[in-house]
Amino acid sequence: MSAPTCLVCQRAPARQYRDVQGVGYFRCGGCGSIFADPDFVARVESGEIVNYQSAYWDSERKSANERSYGAGLMRTAETIRMCRIPIMRFIDIGSGTGSLLDAVSALLPEIADRFYGIEVYPPEACLHSKHPNYRIGTLESLHETFEAGVCIEVIEHLSPAMLRGLAMQLAQRAAPGSLFLFNSAQPSFVEGHDPGYLDPLGRGHIVSYSIEGVRTIFEPAGFKVIALPGRDWAFFAEYGGGAGGVELDDLFSRLWTPHPDNMAMLASARFGPLMIGMGLDSARVYLEHARAEAPTDRIRQLKRSVMRRWPF
Repeated sequence: MSAPTCLVCQRAPARQYRDVQGVGYFRCGGCGSIFADPDFVARVESGEIVNYQSAYWDSERKSANERSYGAGLMRTAETIRMCRIPIMRFIDIGSGTGSLLDAVSALLPEIADRFYGIEVYPPEACLHSKHPNYRIGTLESLHETFEAGVCIEVIEHLSPAMLRGLAMQLAQRAAPGSLFLFNSAQPSFVEGHDPGYLDPLGRGHIVSYSIEGVRTIFEPAGFKVIALPGRDWAFFAEYGGGAGGVELDDLFSRLWTPHPDNMAMLASARFGPLMIGMGLDSARVYLEHARAEAPTDRIRQLKRSVMRRWPF
């Protein structure tokens, strides 16, 4: 088939990338995002292809639980620390079985009522969380407003049109200044670390969104997209933050001067001090590495510039 226009940025032409399980993938020449064949994506959007069925939950439940009691808690702690407004409600978007709610309840029972989860395609009732704030439906079906949240291993399942809808719905539920962490492999991660991440028929991974790509989706909904140095598998979306990026020094400033209300909220809970430490260390390790690498990156950029002018 002829090269399609990118489904993500909707501007640049895309080129054939590779086939996975008989499904073609394309890579945008502009934003760099990778997406499945538009006809296949259209079948996902229409509901003809559905991955969230019993077989999916049978294979994913164990890894989802492991994420929730490990990396999910770290991402939660980090988001709370980096959020610049007081957090009254925190949401897990695409909560799956709701195991992150269960993990939070185990560590932070005193403030567990501040945490919510929303899932469109839940497993059968006997397999999902009994947390009172576990909800089945879309963000649009909620009435609460949220100051922070996470969305872990979800958006790679969504077509660009579906993600635009999610961004618009989240904007309706987001407080000004709210912060949300999205965890999903970007193209450089797919190419450099996990080519098998593209998985249209098993896990239903149909898009690898670049930072440039998600900006074209989230900025029109009112979010600032914040790239996270050293992590090509996550980004922040801050509601009402304006356009443009955030410099490394600004991220360090957030890290070292968290909102006191959010730290007091964590400190009031059983394992809150653990979450405070995790939030600090899980963010700091990447930021410090990025700072250490910055001079090397500048040297590499200078060398590439020189080589373009004098290629000998």
